[in-house]
Amino acid sequence: MILKKLFGRGGASPVPPAAEPPRPPEPERGPMLISGFDTADIEPLAAAFEKRLKAELPPQYRRFLLKYNGGETPNTDFHTGEVSSDLRALYGLGRADPHYHFDKLGRSLHSCLKQGMLPIGENAWGDTIALRLSGEGTGGVYFLYHDRAPRDFIFLTEDFAGFTALCSSKPLGHIRSVEERAEGLRARGRTPTPELAAMWEKEITHMAALRQEPLEF
Repeated sequence: MILKKLFGRGGASPVPPAAEPPRPPEPERGPMLISGFDTADIEPLAAAFEKRLKAELPPQYRRFLLKYNGGETPNTDFHTGEVSSDLRALYGLGRADPHYHFDKLGRSLHSCLKQGMLPIGENAWGDTIALRLSGEGTGGVYFLYHDRAPRDFIFLTEDFAGFTALCSSKPLGHIRSVEERAEGLRARGRTPTPELAAMWEKEITHMAALRQEPLEF
């Protein structure tokens, strides 16, 4: 019965789509927020990571890694003269989310390291935020488009703290339920499907587990 109501199936006459219900007011944007990853054993993990990199992590970034082990950054963006981007997440070690783990980088990590750069995060389009580990401007933060030529790193800020100060976040606020999303879809003349509902459920569960907090390190 619930499926029939939600997805509009069954023999009853179709009901005209209702107007999409009003959404709660959007939270105001403010300083950078993060939902950090599990920091279990982060000290030895960070030390082993530096050994693997054959380089010391810049102090500001190392403090951040020890406190948060990276993390998800929903509703976060930053803007400079050359770059305007969201920030999806900053990478972590150990028990970090596999989607945002240094181990997932594979050959792209080695390619960046050859240029003295360490990828530390990404946006929704797969572009890279990177930290300079060696050479002039060590500790600076850069941006790399994944699909633009030439593939040059674009300077953002002189250090990691400056980059986080550049970022602005909006709290997640109300997370729309499956029913609310289905109503909104029908109001636009489209029919929700069980597959779409399953995807929504997974997304809602994930978002509800995030614990945004102001970034401090």
